[in-house]
Order: sequence, then structure tokens, then C-alpha cells
Amino acid sequence: MWTPRRTVDGLTDGFVRWLDRVAEDGLIRLFWRNFTSWFGHRLVKRKLVAGEEIVAECKHSLVLYALPALAALGGLVLLVATPFIEARIAWLPLAGAVGLLGYTLIKSLYISRDRFVVTDSRVFRVWGLFTLKEAEMEIVRLLDITVERPWWLRPFFSGHLVLENAAQEQGVRDITYIPRPADVARVIHALRREATGASAPAAEEPKKPNPRRPDHPRSRQAVSARRRYDVY
Repeated sequence: MWTPRRTVDGLTDGFVRWLDRVAEDGLIRLFWRNFTSWFGHRLVKRKLVAGEEIVAECKHSLVLYALPALAALGGLVLLVATPFIEARIAWLPLAGAVGLLGYTLIKSLYISRDRFVVTDSRVFRVWGLFTLKEAEMEIVRLLDITVERPWWLRPFFSGHLVLENAAQEQGVRDITYIPRPADVARVIHALRREATGASAPAAEEPKKPNPRRPDHPRSRQAVSARRRYDVY
């Protein structure tokens, strides 16, 4: 049951744990760790269960960062040009720079937090910034995998994956703009064969001994007519 005392105790415990982390790692390292956790690896870590191992973790290709990079460059240009503009209109390039840099940060977070993960038992995808979304599917349910590599993504070794199963609608279907999609498809295929037992080698039957013919010589000597008819 919620009580004000329990709330105060929870806040106090959280503050004490935060002080312990600061004393152990330092304030700058703790801030950097929390900042980098916004980019998606904490979403993947929370999705894993005990004993589950990550086989492949696919982030988006660097191609998608081209537009945010151009926006960041434009924002920096506006910031540099702001001191050389009249004071009464200097707020215009300043506002434009803030808008472009904010767009760069938000778009980069959206791209980096969208991750496709292959584990030893399932595939799942996590994405979203303000609204978080998750979708998963067992390895054994995968029926078909389609690899698409458009001509303009091939120089960047990137492409798309289309995962099909018996369901008509699924959350994990179109995995777009990932590096080396053929290698990811090969990993999924190997895990699926291992899960279904198709990769187990067939047991070899023991070889039967070759029966000895009655007229077979008893030793490795030349066969003569006398030996063939047991005439000695």
C-alpha cells in the first residue's frame, strides 16, 4: 500500500544508490554511461532473459545518418554565422541552428535505438524514443527469409531482410537498412537448423564383415588349380 513514508524511503534509497555509483565510477563516467544508454543498448539488455545469449545484434546502416549529419553541419554553419549578423535579426539563424541540432539529436536517437537482435532461441526488434515498441518471434517459427540488396545500398554492404512465418501480420517482418543482411540470414538459417535438429549428422551404420567365400584362398598366395580344388 502506498504511503508517504514509503515514498520518502524509496527516494532516499535511490539517492543513496546514486551516490554509491558516483563514488565508484565518478560523476563524468556515470553521466556518459547514462547518456550513451539512451542510444539503445539498455533496451536490448532489458529484453534478454536468464541464460539467453546474443548471436547477432544489428544496428541501422550508417547511410541513414547522412541526413542528420547534413542537418548538424547546417546548424554549425548558422552558429558560426550568427555573430556576423545584425543584432536585431540574429535570433533567426540562432533559432535555425537550435532547430537543426535538435533535429539531428532526435533523428539520431530514433535511428540508433532501432535494433534487430538474433539470440540462440528467438529474434526480436526494439525501437522507439518516446513510445517504446517491441516485437519478437521464435526461431522455429521462421519459414522464409528474403534478402534485398538495392543497387544504391550495395556499395555500403547494406540491405533489407523480410522474415515470413505462418501468421499474416507480425511485428518482426521488415528489417530495413542493416549491414550485411546476407550474413544475418545465414546465421538465422543455421540457428533454425540447429533448433529443428536438421543439422545433426546421421548416425553411420556399422559395416558388416565381408563373408568369406568357400573358394577364397586361406592366405595371400597365388591361386592355383590345386589350391582351388583342395588338391594337395
